[in-house]
Amino acid sequence: MKTILGLAISSLLLATSCAHKQHLPVDEKSVSPGTAVHFNGKPINLYSGKFKKGDNFNTLVNKTDLEFKFNNKVTIISIVPSIDTPVCEAQTHLLGENYNLPKEIELVTISRDLPMAQQRFAKEAKLGHIAYYSDYKTGSFGKKMGLLMKGKELLARGVIVLDAKGVVRYFQVNDEITKVPDMNKAFLEAQLLLGK
Repeated sequence: MKTILGLAISSLLLATSCAHKQHLPVDEKSVSPGTAVHFNGKPINLYSGKFKKGDNFNTLVNKTDLEFKFNNKVTIISIVPSIDTPVCEAQTHLLGENYNLPKEIELVTISRDLPMAQQRFAKEAKLGHIAYYSDYKTGSFGKKMGLLMKGKELLARGVIVLDAKGVVRYFQVNDEITKVPDMNKAFLEAQLLLGK
């Protein structure tokens, strides 16, 4: 009971520590990979790939262009269309500026930005402690995962939590991509996996 109360208080602190900087709406809805998302209410179909809770992330990214390196840690993966847009920037700051998260949790951002743009962003935003991965070559990661938007050819917005074995334990694929995901829920899931 004490642990659950501590996690609830920690989540509240996380919410207030970053939310004052960005007053963006949070999307609490999630859609299934490979279906459709919305941009200002207009539907955008996703490529038909898919994944689910219980899948091994390393197996999922096998045979894609994403050079993902798993470090055998509980991992929060923030997925954004492009880090150079206000909502994506806010989402990445929410991930990287939650100082109440235990250091044992690995932080990752995946986008279709060129690696050079990701490196520039990390330096300018002072968020170098996040590992950045790019699906820029062919979008093969997004297609295989059912996270790539057809026509826009950008990744849908979302968040994935992996346990220390690389198994998907939680995910949210935003229904509305103009909103940030419920990052606090992902943070709580990651902390629960650590038992903290």
